Order: sequence, then structure tokens, then C-alpha cells
Amino acid sequence: MSSRTEPNALGRCRAGLRRPDPGLPMKKNKRFVFIVSLVGATLVLSIWSLASGSIDCSPLEVIKALIPGRPETDLSYLIVHLRLPRLIAALAVGGILALNGAVLQNVLVNPLASSFTLGITQGAAFGACLAMIVLPVNAASHVSLSLVTMCAFCGSILTSLAVMSFSLLRGMTPQGLILAGVAISALLSACTMSLQYFASDVQVVSTMFWTFGDLGRGGWRESTITMSLFLVWLGLAIYLAWDFEALKWGENQAQALGINTKRLRFFSLLLTALTTAAATAFFGVIGFVGLIAPHMVRLAFPRAGHMFLLPCAALFGGTFIIAADLLARTMLYPLVLPIGIICAFAGVPMFLFLLIKSAMSYA
Repeated sequence: MSSRTEPNALGRCRAGLRRPDPGLPMKKNKRFVFIVSLVGATLVLSIWSLASGSIDCSPLEVIKALIPGRPETDLSYLIVHLRLPRLIAALAVGGILALNGAVLQNVLVNPLASSFTLGITQGAAFGACLAMIVLPVNAASHVSLSLVTMCAFCGSILTSLAVMSFSLLRGMTPQGLILAGVAISALLSACTMSLQYFASDVQVVSTMFWTFGDLGRGGWRESTITMSLFLVWLGLAIYLAWDFEALKWGENQAQALGINTKRLRFFSLLLTALTTAAATAFFGVIGFVGLIAPHMVRLAFPRAGHMFLLPCAALFGGTFIIAADLLARTMLYPLVLPIGIICAFAGVPMFLFLLIKSAMSYA
């Protein structure tokens, strides 16, 4: 058959690329509605969070308190200096953990990958427990609290470097990195329990309270640092979105497009380690957000590219943490539950769902 009547494969491919997708406007509208709904939910929950607490107030009073230049009252001081840093911390920590989960699931080719499953948060917990039990830490001392934060940060970084060192081994697969993270996580958990076994009752209670996670632990300084790290990492991740998208189709395809996959994987692991270490060191262990947020976006948009997935997952993670913190503060008021408990109750069903879904896909 002549080439005039039957185009070759390349011609069919080009023709397919030029042919407009009839469902594209509907997809764009659906994504626009999703983004607007997510932003609206974030704003509503943010105002609700600022208005709720030991002293309740109306949304109008919250808005007035946030307007600069107005005379400061007791209520405005409470909102601006106590509740607003907590809200910013929730957005930053949730955004970091969700963004890291989406990136790690891509570069490690595993839907269950996150900073929690790789053992980075366990490294922070071990560092904090080491500071509280072995070092002379006084809970009332600001210097001692900074020492605990630094030890938690160092524990996360050292754990991340240990996991990343396996990526330099020849023949190490992304699945192997997950197993290395699980093994290191188990080792660190055993070390933490060993320290707690020989500690006093007060030290054990202190370490257990730290590992629960608490957004009220930090102030403006911690919230500002965490939010700055989140915004920088989000910008870099969006800049690398096309590289992540190419890596999704396989190692060989990404390398054929000129992407250094080993460097991309190592760079991604390094930045996820730094941001997770900072968030965990300041606010304690908060798990499963890196699993919940990216997969909730994928459930709504199974074929979403990383240019859409990464910012939406980060925003969903921040919104989820705001909702979890609001629930933790109001469910058993005046008792404030640790936010790590709320996230675990929400994350375990999602984790099991992903395991069952993965098993059914191979059946």
C-alpha cells in the first residue's frame, strides 16, 4: 500500500498529537473547580482555626485582628501571636510532608514511599530522645529546647544520609532503597526503646510527648523557617516537574530525554530529607500525611501530571493538617490531643487501602 493512502507510524503519532482532545475543556474545568474548592476549604478552615480555642470569637473579629495598624487588644494578641503561628506551621508542615511524599513516590517508584516510611521521622525521634535522656536537658530552659531541636534535626539528616548512601551502590534499585529505609527505621526504633528502658519516668514521659507531634511547640521563628523552606522546595519541585513526569514513564525513557536520573533521585532525597528534618525537629513526629495527600489528589485525577499534582498535594496536605489540628483542639476540649494521633487514625486506613489496591492490581 502506498504512503499516500496509509501514513506511517510516525505520521499517525504526529497526527494524534495534533488532534485536539474533545474532553480537554471538561478536564480543565474539573481541575479548576478542584483547585477553587481546595483553596476555599483552606480559607474557611483557617478562619475557623483562628477563631476557635479557649476564647472563641467571630470570623469578623479574626479579620479585624489581622488588619495591620489597628490598636492591639488581648484578643488580637492571642490571634496574631499564638494562633496565627500555629496556623502557618500547619500549612508549612502539611505542605512539606505531602510534597515530599509525592516526590518520593515518583523517584522511588513506590506508592507507599514517604519520609515516614523511609525512617527520616524515626531518626528525628531518636535524636530528640538522645538529647532528653543522655544530655543534661532541662525542660524549662530555652537553650535545652534548642538542643533537643538540633539533635532531632541531626538525627533526621544522618538517617537520610544513611538511606541515600545505599543509592550510590551499583545495582541498587528504588525498591531496595525503600527496604533500606524500613530496616534503618526498625533499628532506630529499637535504639529509642533501649534509651527509654534505662530512662527515668519523667524522661520517658517527655520523650513520648515529643514523638506525638504538636504544632503549638513552636512560635513565629519556627513557623517562619518552616514556611520559608516549604516555599523554596515547592518552587524547585515545580521547576523539576517535567523531569519527574519523564521519570514516571521509566528510567530508560527519562535517560533517553537527557535526564540524569541518579542525580535527580539523589537531589530529591537530599531536599526531602532537609525539609522533613526541619519540620520534624520543630514540631515532632507527624506521620502519614505524605501518603494521604498525594493519593487523594490521584484518586480524583488518576492521570494528573506533576505540574498539577505537586502544588495540589502540598495544599491538600496543609489543609488536612489544619483540619486535624482543629479536631485535636476541639474534640475533647479542654483537653488538646496530639496531632500525630489524629493523623495516624486517618493515615492507617489509607495505608491499608493502598496495600490492598496494590495486591489486587497484581492478582
